[in-house]
Amino acid sequence: MSGDLEPVSDTLEEVFTRLGLAHPQVMAELSQKWDDIAPSPWGGRSRPVLVKGKTLVVEATQPSLVAFLRYGITALLDSLAKRFGEGVVTVVEVVPPGRR
Repeated sequence: MSGDLEPVSDTLEEVFTRLGLAHPQVMAELSQKWDDIAPSPWGGRSRPVLVKGKTLVVEATQPSLVAFLRYGITALLDSLAKRFGEGVVTVVEVVPPGRR
């Protein structure tokens, strides 16, 4: 019977992948360490919401910050590539609060 068991992490990763969430461990780390990972001006002004495929959805803390944060996407993508590897996140979508 023990041969039928598989690690929960493998099963969860498969489920997440089917939902389009290819990197659940990346999302977990982003959620826990966002202010350390994200360069200025992201920390304290935004929070990661979802990694779907290669797109990271980030929620601004205020509607007025959406356009401001969009100017910093290149620096954020560089930081994410250094942390997680090239090609893991290739697009950042900035949304206003409450519009996930």
